[in-house]
Amino acid sequence: MGTAGGSIDVKEAVKKTAQLIIASFSIKPSECVLRNYDTITKNAINTLIKLFPELSNDVNALVGKFAEIQENVKKLIGTTDISEYADSILTIFTVYNVNPGLYAAFTALQATEAIKTCGDSDAKFFLARTILAGALPFDLYTTLLDYLNMDRTFPINLFKALLESSK
Repeated sequence: MGTAGGSIDVKEAVKKTAQLIIASFSIKPSECVLRNYDTITKNAINTLIKLFPELSNDVNALVGKFAEIQENVKKLIGTTDISEYADSILTIFTVYNVNPGLYAAFTALQATEAIKTCGDSDAKFFLARTILAGALPFDLYTTLLDYLNMDRTFPINLFKALLESSK
């Protein structure tokens, strides 16, 4: 199945996404991360607000959701079902209405805090989520376009036009 603007085989794309998820299965949080999870999360939120004060309203709106989101993420520990794992991560973006870019920045800062609190190797748990935060929405988007045999440039041009009209 091909589309203009970057064709891919849908089955091959799904296979690559599944491999990424499977790689995440083996990454477990250390005892130090589990013990300091709340502190790591709080520090990451504070750093994100400090670095991007213009996003403070968006970040603060998410703070109330973080407890539920973190419980959702913690449930993934030990999961070996690919679709359950993908659903759980994508639920963060759809059900909780979290921007994947904002979530990726947050999890990257959690990785930084894990390094400070626990050590370098402890960042891997959070970095896996950072990668998935970017990869899964992108893979979902491109796979859907290719599955529907849509030109990949159409939604980009539509979005650009909508952005222009918002000025």
